[in-house]
Amino acid sequence: MNKWENGISYPDIMLLSPLARVLKIDVNTLLAFNEKLTTAEVNKLGKEVSEMVSKEGHQKAFERGSDLIRQYSSCDELILRISSILRLLLVTSRIEEKYKYEEKIITWIQFVAASSNEKTASMAKISLSAIYREKKEYEKAREILDRILEIGLGIDKKIQQALLFESSGKIEEAYDVYEEILLNNAHEALGAFSLIISLLLKENKFTEAEECTGRAKKLVEVFDLGAYRKYTLDLSLAREKQDKEKAIRVITNMVNEADSMNNFMKSKLYRHRKLKVTHSWSKDEYERLVKQSIKKDKILDLVKNDSRIKFLLK
Repeated sequence: MNKWENGISYPDIMLLSPLARVLKIDVNTLLAFNEKLTTAEVNKLGKEVSEMVSKEGHQKAFERGSDLIRQYSSCDELILRISSILRLLLVTSRIEEKYKYEEKIITWIQFVAASSNEKTASMAKISLSAIYREKKEYEKAREILDRILEIGLGIDKKIQQALLFESSGKIEEAYDVYEEILLNNAHEALGAFSLIISLLLKENKFTEAEECTGRAKKLVEVFDLGAYRKYTLDLSLAREKQDKEKAIRVITNMVNEADSMNNFMKSKLYRHRKLKVTHSWSKDEYERLVKQSIKKDKILDLVKNDSRIKFLLK
């Protein structure tokens, strides 16, 4: 439930009168509490409005959408769903006097944007920002994006910011945001691969772990994350299989390729990223870092007494 439905807090009172006028009801009716709809019910009603567009035309769809919002005026999720469906209709269809419908949709979405349900409110703000961006009201679009909280919507917000930069002619800034998303997703995907491989190894599913490792290494190559990261994946396999010779070869490669762990900083994929570098590391510094981590890794005790490893870790 929203906090205002439970009497904890209330929506922006300045939005009540405009919304009541759009819905052609009084404020008291608007504030009357209707039973909360389930996600399945919201989806069903949204589908009904969507299908009505092709079967009975946009006018009937708008009327049905308005009726549902009037009936369930406390269900932010339904209001946002119907608003999104009808807004898509406006963008993709030739409709006379579009501005009248657009005013209604904006009022509905503004109401949801004031919700105490932060996730739903953030989604509404993203929709509002997109509307104002399309209307070339860039400052208003930016102000709305700035008010969005980071609650599982980080990427959506960043993409909207990049689109806004692009629309307003700030191309370098748009590249910077897109490349940040690309790099962050690459690191996150690699981290997920590593955890999956670790889980497979715990279950002694070595064939599946090797297959997954191969896929993860391709990801490293595609996103220019550096040869060092491929060797760390190989080391997990060698360690779990107690393959001493392979572990020694991999550790040697890790030390030799230590400075590749930050290869992405030199990659053309991320050339627009404004990375703040406070200290430029030398190859020796990277090697020392890797050697220290290997020395501290107790799981690698099977190879630490080998003369080749002792010489390498001096």
